[in-house]
Amino acid sequence: MEIYFRQQIDNSHVVRTLDPRRRREQRAYLVAVVLLFLLGFGYASMRFATVRLGYQLATARQQEAQLQQWNRGLQLQAAALGAPARVYNLAESRLGMQSALPGQVLALDVAPVPQAGPSPVTASLHLH
Repeated sequence: MEIYFRQQIDNSHVVRTLDPRRRREQRAYLVAVVLLFLLGFGYASMRFATVRLGYQLATARQQEAQLQQWNRGLQLQAAALGAPARVYNLAESRLGMQSALPGQVLALDVAPVPQAGPSPVTASLHLH
């Protein structure tokens, strides 16, 4: 048979004294942990920014390629629409135009317009 005695201990009057050496160790540990956290957070944020910029760059390059392809298509379309043979055919078929027959075109003798330089500005002053 075992007997246990219950003893009531009152530590309310005990005051804890601070150990300055232990306090310096805790501060150094806290500073080291904070610095490690800041370095890790900085590295992670830079890494995430790099990945995000990489995705943006890939998207921009893809968009550039699409726009260049679209531009080439538009240039081909403009060249096809502005071809003289096409314009001539449209003028005949849709607008009912015809090519000029010999004798319908008259050359006009137009005197060349003289190239006038700046005219001098004169002013007269009348005093009374």
